[in-house]
Amino acid sequence: MNGVRSALAVVTPGLEAVLEEELALLGIEGKATEGGVVFKAHPEWVYTANLHSRVAARVLVRLGSARVRNLEALAQLVRVMPWRDYIWPGQPVQVRFSAHQSRLRHRDSAGKKVELAITDALRGPRLPGPRPPRDPAMVLVRLVEDQATLSIDSSGDLLHRRGWRKATAKAPLRENLAAAILFRAGWMPGEPLVDPMCGSGTFAIEAATIAEGLPPGAARGFAFERWPSLDKALWSRVRSARSGRNDLSGALIQATDRDGGAVEATLDNARRAKVGNRVTVRAVAFEELTPPAERGLLVVNPPYGRRIASTGKVYSMLGRALREEWAGWRAAVIVPDKRNRAPLGQGFEELLSFDNGGAPVWVYGRLE
Repeated sequence: MNGVRSALAVVTPGLEAVLEEELALLGIEGKATEGGVVFKAHPEWVYTANLHSRVAARVLVRLGSARVRNLEALAQLVRVMPWRDYIWPGQPVQVRFSAHQSRLRHRDSAGKKVELAITDALRGPRLPGPRPPRDPAMVLVRLVEDQATLSIDSSGDLLHRRGWRKATAKAPLRENLAAAILFRAGWMPGEPLVDPMCGSGTFAIEAATIAEGLPPGAARGFAFERWPSLDKALWSRVRSARSGRNDLSGALIQATDRDGGAVEATLDNARRAKVGNRVTVRAVAFEELTPPAERGLLVVNPPYGRRIASTGKVYSMLGRALREEWAGWRAAVIVPDKRNRAPLGQGFEELLSFDNGGAPVWVYGRLE
């Protein structure tokens, strides 16, 4: 990369503060903004955020910004960007265009103009090296009024795709959302964790990979690995750093569900994530489950939403169990309606709120 540009770690709205804290723990100094966290695009930080962030959705590198009033002015801005750092001549380009209160509202024509301008900028002698990648480079153009910002995606697939989830139960929770809840609930390796309505096993598997010291991106690739400017030696050092287990105590991580299909999905996913030996999986209804230890964290994503009938009975049952059998445990519970908080009982505070599958949800926690 020529010079130090800015990067944006994109996150589900509502999780910006969590991501800012997580990046700080990774040694990345950033500032939360709407929809993400901005930080300097040092190559090491870009590589580290992609490999190690559990909460981010993707990482963009911002190439430049300027006021543009027409398509030709936009094309001129595009042509002066350092595309040869990020795109090989002949590599396909995918342009994502968004506009808010801008004169340039025709996405198809603007996107095509940007694609042609990038092709113009890449004309010239062929760069030494391998054949151009077949996977397209994703370029993002965002216009707010007359201000255009050009970015390139460094991630490829969304970062919640860890590479291990093939089997799914109904209404699965994304891995990065589960990670944000564990982070905000203060769960640390060594503390027992139980998910009594495990679905695809996302909470338990995410916790187990944390305990094993497995980076969330260890089993997948990234778009920046195809950049002409990739610093291979630096990327090798980033990949080899921060390895090793965090939790040597082997504290219990348990996933249960009344549905046999969910149990099978969790077992399959845990094996693919290489944590099958760290997650205890059982087919049992929550009402029949007893705490496996005196204290720990109970994390619950009850059935809810348009795909699964949601009733107050589930939260009433949860509230009774949390006050009685699980009274000594900390807890984090996802609810689709703030009115579901009351049946949970005293001591619950709002930890997070965000959209899950297009529907707003809230996370309430009892952390003491």
